[in-house]
Amino acid sequence: MMRFLFLLALLPAAVLSTAVNSESPSFCESPTVVSQSYIGEDKDVKVENIRCANDLTARSDVDKRGRSVNVCGTHCNTRCFKPAGGGPNPFDCKVIANLLNKNRKNDNVFTIPAGEGLIKMAYRSCTTYFANQAGVDEQYCLSDWAGHVDSLAFNCQAQQNAHGGKCVADDQRWYIQVQTS
Repeated sequence: MMRFLFLLALLPAAVLSTAVNSESPSFCESPTVVSQSYIGEDKDVKVENIRCANDLTARSDVDKRGRSVNVCGTHCNTRCFKPAGGGPNPFDCKVIANLLNKNRKNDNVFTIPAGEGLIKMAYRSCTTYFANQAGVDEQYCLSDWAGHVDSLAFNCQAQQNAHGGKCVADDQRWYIQVQTS
């Protein structure tokens, strides 16, 4: 099975060194965009690879022996962000989920290096993050990410007294977050 960096598999990324605004998860100190690209049929979904100044592995209790770990299909616990305040438009999130599913035809598995920390995808009102907190390179499935984006977007809305949410792996090795852009 071909393993690749997520961003490189979708489009060549431009190397950047820019500070990220406050949209990044609050635990990521001094976030810096290390690569950025636009994907999709109309090149309207923004993808960023973000490096945090702090060590994200301090938030995880997983084994850190320096090997790559495939976490496709592993369970995560969903929680919605309270109180209500209006989450992203679930149909904007559906665009991202569909794109993730479309790109899995090439290879469903992507790698997020331990040193990079976060992959961010944004389309209109919807932003999703995949965070690697394991301290080792992780492989994850695009189809799994797509499923979580759909679930969080449609189930963590004002009707559920929420405004987005996240799904955290049982061992805190990774998580996926969906929020308003």
